Amino acid sequence: MKPNKAQTKSIAKDTKRQGRPGRLPLSDSAKITRQITAVTLCVGLILATGKWYIYSESNSVGILSSLVHSTLDLLGSVSSFLAVRYAAKPPNDKFKFGHGKAESFSAVFQVCLIILGAFHLFEAIIDRVSNPRTLIQGDVAIIIMIALTLITFCLLILQTRAVQSTGSIAVRGDRAHYLADLFANIFVIVGIALSSFTILVWADAAVGGLMAVWLLWTAFKIARLAWAQLMDKELTRSEKDLIRKLALEDNQVIAVHDLRTRASGPHIHIQMRLDLDDKISLSGTHDIVLAAENRMMKAFQAADILIYPHPVSCEHKHGNKHFNNTLPID
Repeated sequence: MKPNKAQTKSIAKDTKRQGRPGRLPLSDSAKITRQITAVTLCVGLILATGKWYIYSESNSVGILSSLVHSTLDLLGSVSSFLAVRYAAKPPNDKFKFGHGKAESFSAVFQVCLIILGAFHLFEAIIDRVSNPRTLIQGDVAIIIMIALTLITFCLLILQTRAVQSTGSIAVRGDRAHYLADLFANIFVIVGIALSSFTILVWADAAVGGLMAVWLLWTAFKIARLAWAQLMDKELTRSEKDLIRKLALEDNQVIAVHDLRTRASGPHIHIQMRLDLDDKISLSGTHDIVLAAENRMMKAFQAADILIYPHPVSCEHKHGNKHFNNTLPID
């Protein structure tokens, strides 16, 4: 059953809120990602500097863990800052699909940094357990950490809005860093308080251990997102359903076959075959295909769309059999 226009608009509106690539025009998406990565870079520098000062004064392994995390955040932010600008470059003769996957490579770089940081933390924790030391100026450390936590929270609000608008994997990776950093700060504050004002002197090292595990989990989640884009994973089921429904909105379109989709940074690529009546003229076929592309572009404004018209009476399949045989029936 083909959807009416009201249903299609409702589906498109719901899908836009999912924070997926291709929702905004490339110029708007690039502007948002450039702005948020610049803000993130500045905030990352403030957080790392503040935590370095606290660690030098307090000698807390929990703060050291948070400092390592923030340093990795800062390096990741530099990577994202550069990647989103490169990814926004228009296609050229050598890269006709654009440069969007630069964001995925940035995410892989962040994963490597996170894993290195986690193992560094494990070493620091083992040293602290073997050679326990008393925390210094725990009350001052707590006050500064609370201030830095509030700054991180404000940054997360801005990053979340940017991800919802652009679906950028680089910004999403940055956001994962700082979300982990937010919880890390909370754990560190609790650990410092317990170590400074109670007999639970081991709490500081325990918090550092929890944060090392958290870093590894964060690395896994970012790696999974980057892997999906680098391996050209299909868009979500809801997005593909929307694409089919938009194509079938024209009663002259009989069926949609061989739908292939993938994301590449802020862009998405859509390819499909439309079955049409044999009696439609070449110019009429062109008008149908163009109208279908325009409908999809309204929902996926950063999409590269390729549609093959196909006479419904012709049973011959296009393309390489290897790929046709592995495609599910659409």
